[in-house]
Amino acid sequence: MKKKTMQLIFGLLFIAGIVVGYILPGDLRSLTKVPLQSNVFDVPKKLGQLDIETDYFKYSVLAEAETGSVELLRIDDKIPMHMHPKENHFVYIYKGRAKGVVGEVNAEVGPGQMVAIPAGVPHSFERIGDAPVEAILFSTPPFMPDDTVWLDSR
Repeated sequence: MKKKTMQLIFGLLFIAGIVVGYILPGDLRSLTKVPLQSNVFDVPKKLGQLDIETDYFKYSVLAEAETGSVELLRIDDKIPMHMHPKENHFVYIYKGRAKGVVGEVNAEVGPGQMVAIPAGVPHSFERIGDAPVEAILFSTPPFMPDDTVWLDSR
């Protein structure tokens, strides 16, 4: 093809991209979201089937809606100091014990306790003892691991 023809094709593709980008919603994730479905979850069974692994914990998304999500997670060692700029978290400790730092609060937590973590507040958790910490994480808006800001060297 001649140079002029290629320039014309790329120009038309560029304009088409701008038009399509203007028509599509700003949040492409909203196109793939499935509305929340009624369900009953077997938490102990699901905790044994965690399918996503990060450097510091394993987790699974149990349920997700536009306004929030529920994840099951297991901490085998520690999660260094970090924060989530946009997400509020509520962490319900299901099994195990951990030392936690949330802002200025230092506490040891165990089964039956819940930790509230406001958006933008630095926090960390470290397992106490030999058993991993298993928890239920409630996030609003939905948990997005890529938005995590690590404050300690990884």
